[in-house]
Amino acid sequence: MIVKILSSSASFDGVDYNTDKIDNGKGELMAVKNFGALQGLMNLRPEDYKNYLKMVSATNKAVKKPQFHVAISAEGRSYDKHQLTEIAMKWLESMGYGDQPYLIVFHKDTANNHIHTVTTRISKQGKKIDHNYEKNRAVQNLNKILGIDEKHNAQQDAAKALSYSFTTKAQFMMILESQGYKLTEKDGHLNVIKFGKVQGGINVTVIEEKLKKSIHDQSRMKQLTALLYKYAPRHDTAGLAEYFKKEHGIVLLFHAKDGKKPYGYTIIDHAGKAVYKGGEIMPLAKLFELNAGTEAKNHKMETPYREPIFEPFRRDYYRAMLKAAMENYPDIRQGLQQTGLYIFLRDDRYYLVDKADKAFIPLDSLLDTTEYGQVMQAFASSGEVSHEIGRQHVYVPAPVIAPSIDDEAINGRNRRRKKHPRTNSR
Repeated sequence: MIVKILSSSASFDGVDYNTDKIDNGKGELMAVKNFGALQGLMNLRPEDYKNYLKMVSATNKAVKKPQFHVAISAEGRSYDKHQLTEIAMKWLESMGYGDQPYLIVFHKDTANNHIHTVTTRISKQGKKIDHNYEKNRAVQNLNKILGIDEKHNAQQDAAKALSYSFTTKAQFMMILESQGYKLTEKDGHLNVIKFGKVQGGINVTVIEEKLKKSIHDQSRMKQLTALLYKYAPRHDTAGLAEYFKKEHGIVLLFHAKDGKKPYGYTIIDHAGKAVYKGGEIMPLAKLFELNAGTEAKNHKMETPYREPIFEPFRRDYYRAMLKAAMENYPDIRQGLQQTGLYIFLRDDRYYLVDKADKAFIPLDSLLDTTEYGQVMQAFASSGEVSHEIGRQHVYVPAPVIAPSIDDEAINGRNRRRKKHPRTNSR
């Protein structure tokens, strides 16, 4: 589940955005709290809610944009509108907004059920609600509500990763990174990071001892080879990775440099509890040869998508989802998959696509120059570019992780100097 704080505003346009959803049959008003006598009136207009929020906010002139607009998104239909509403109310309480006037609106127009809530950062006593470390607290409080023990989970995941068979330290780190962790090494110790906090650690000596004992299961390696021969001709690169992960518990991570065609790949076999260098199972050239026909066939598809006119706060939502995908996951590909969004290249232009809505928007019109550069840099390292909706292409396979450099650069001063995140250093 993802929580994202959207743009602030002086005019409380978030109310309009959400009530428009209701009027268009794409949203449902789930809760109206702490609006005083206003709640006793019938047939309230968006302006009524906005005026009340502005009235409360006017008690503190120092805050120019008091709107607090948040989206909480579930994966698929894993939570219904009532469950999401209850979670949102508990979350607002945990963030200090329980007594604030707020609206909660359920959105049902994407592949992932989600709610929006709009309130003000100013209390009725004229004080600004605490915003220190707001983004980190947002995630931490949501996890508490969901019963997620971050440190305990990290310890369990690290222990499970150590039970895998792997032949390099980098392969061990990939196991945890594929589950959303970031790892940094200092003084022979690996810090395990998630949700912006160090959740645990592993002594590198333990990993090195494990390396001495790791032996690959030859029969399992033959099974993996057979699976690739069977299914690679049926899927393009992205489809193959998605199919293997969903149906077989196998993650395919392709390695590329500077956005170029991959030069290698890694297989994380969660079902068999092992990590393999892809070439040990099947040479990369052979793998591309097997799914080349499927790639070519998919690239000829006509686009069923349309380019809609996006409301301002829908733009804000998609911009926020892009930022969350870059900041909260090992790579942008995994982050976008969690939100049901994709990036496509068509006619030499990149688009953000919401498949559930069969709509797309040009990235260069959605983002400013700096944001666009950041997203393109993230994709250059992850290689996550698809071409399904266009017929003119520059081929870049989809499931790709970061460029590869030597171990000293990964673990030493070179990475710190360049400020590369751990997942963008291979």
